[in-house]
Amino acid sequence: MTFDELLKKIDDGDLIRMVFSKAGKDVSSQKMKVRPVVIKGKGMYQVTRQTGSKEERTVREVFENLDAEQLKNLTKSVFPADYRQLLFETKTEGFTVLAGKKGNITVCVNRTVTAKEQSVTHNKEKNYIISEGEYVPFLEDLGVMTKSGMIVKAKYDKFRQINRYLEFIADVKDRLPKDREAVIVDFGCGKSYLTFALYYFLAIKNNMRIRVIGLDLKPDVIENCSKLRNKYGYEHLEFIRGDIEHFTSDNNVDMVISLHACDTATDYALFKGITWNASIIMAVPCCQHELNKNIMSKELEGVLQYGILKDRLCAVFTDAIRADLLKQWGYDTSVLEFIDMEHTPKNILIRAVKKRSMAVKSDDEKLDKLREIAGCDITLTRLLNEYKKETERQ
Repeated sequence: MTFDELLKKIDDGDLIRMVFSKAGKDVSSQKMKVRPVVIKGKGMYQVTRQTGSKEERTVREVFENLDAEQLKNLTKSVFPADYRQLLFETKTEGFTVLAGKKGNITVCVNRTVTAKEQSVTHNKEKNYIISEGEYVPFLEDLGVMTKSGMIVKAKYDKFRQINRYLEFIADVKDRLPKDREAVIVDFGCGKSYLTFALYYFLAIKNNMRIRVIGLDLKPDVIENCSKLRNKYGYEHLEFIRGDIEHFTSDNNVDMVISLHACDTATDYALFKGITWNASIIMAVPCCQHELNKNIMSKELEGVLQYGILKDRLCAVFTDAIRADLLKQWGYDTSVLEFIDMEHTPKNILIRAVKKRSMAVKSDDEKLDKLREIAGCDITLTRLLNEYKKETERQ
């Protein structure tokens, strides 16, 4: 088989990958890789060049998307001029292409590609809510995406986290009101990449009438997020400096979000959501110190004597009590894995969807048993008890 005949296989759509190696001395990228991708429903080929030095920690990857004809032209221009070896794999065959010193090219049938290798190698695009190749301005500013819509390899975990978060939002978005503007409050929004993702998904992709309020204590964070909001023209997104405990709203709040609010700040966020009668409450708790300081349990002394196990147990107890309190106050509550444990241990998402009236169940034996074992209450319990007494007096 000749080199030109091999390149014609690119037109067939069976190409799985190409790897160019044995680069010349003056070539900046020692290897160049090609894989098929689907961008906006169109089959393309993503070319990846790696530049920089591992020793100097300057390695970065540069991506380029080409159609079949452009890829063939690129291949002819760099092989054998820049590279002297090429691995070429289709769905059924593998080839090694070698360039001699005099420029002669030899195509060798390397092996038959097995079905197992096809499933591993062939790119099957995951059905992300924000797909690779879909250019989103705020993701570029966050360093997650390039101008061409490609995901920066070092930020791929962040890209997956954003999409995982939006999957949870997608599951409950139909519970937001359709006859008026839905109000969403994001407590402790921080740098707000998930806040921007939420707004983009609901307001831009789904054309929903929403107003999103991001709240954070740091003035520099609020200033930067507000600048980005103006840059993107997100008219119904605003950022306010303040703390969760003292924040009030003049409007009906339909959705409350609290991601990684530290310790009892999560309790105040859940309390706000419950007393506002919000349709949706979502929280990723962090740093559950309160129970750790106060827990008293003879039954659990064998566990509590070990610091790291005590931390984990108190975190589990705290979030279980929070979830049960939400159920008690009329919410259909789930505790879900937010992202893989390998990325962060703070990966529990409490998601609550309103399904009943504000009437409180007083016979929750499971909750009472949890509190009895712990030997103390958490802030959310205290806040709700005080609120209940106050409403009963009125």
